[in-house]
Amino acid sequence: MAGHFLDRVDGVTGAYALTFDDGPSSKWTPLLLRALAAHGARATFFPLAHNLRRERAIAAQALAAGHEYGVHGEWHLPPPVLPWGFFARDTQRGIDAALSVGARPRWYRPPFDVLRVAQAVRMQRELGLIAVRGDVDPADYNQPGEDRIFERVMARLAPGSIAVMHDASGLGDFSRRQSVQATARILAQAASRGWRCVTVSELVATPGARADGGGVAV
Repeated sequence: MAGHFLDRVDGVTGAYALTFDDGPSSKWTPLLLRALAAHGARATFFPLAHNLRRERAIAAQALAAGHEYGVHGEWHLPPPVLPWGFFARDTQRGIDAALSVGARPRWYRPPFDVLRVAQAVRMQRELGLIAVRGDVDPADYNQPGEDRIFERVMARLAPGSIAVMHDASGLGDFSRRQSVQATARILAQAASRGWRCVTVSELVATPGARADGGGVAV
């Protein structure tokens, strides 16, 4: 933990987390769930509230498979430019959408990976969410190619890592085929190293796990 942000979890052996932003997508999320299931993996999803309300059946499928849902807000706007009242309402819509599908969100992924410390502190105090950024970001949203996504992740992935990927887009229904295909390869390669893919909640609950830095209780 860096300050009031969860970036990775130290003291972990043999486990890491994959996270996916902006979904659910009616086209790409089911394919991703299939890839995760093939490897016995569990992931953490940070959906946009309007997508989650629209794709409730997909969310139910993901939750039944042991995945977890966090909060990514409603409109995918950069938090630092938002007044607290607007930010809180946008985040609350994400919380409400998660609750409506049976999730109990604990984590928040800031759009564009930017959030002021004061916002993180107040959000935890008033909304009960902890900000999760991650320590592995392959920029898969730019669609650099399946090979490049895979290589970028595997170059940095280690036990305790939290990787940031995407199963949809905040700007429309862009293709996430590269991300899905790269995920299957990441899961296979990580498994060959003896690492298992778990949710963020499972990662922080791993025996020996510790979050360094800013004193946020996880």
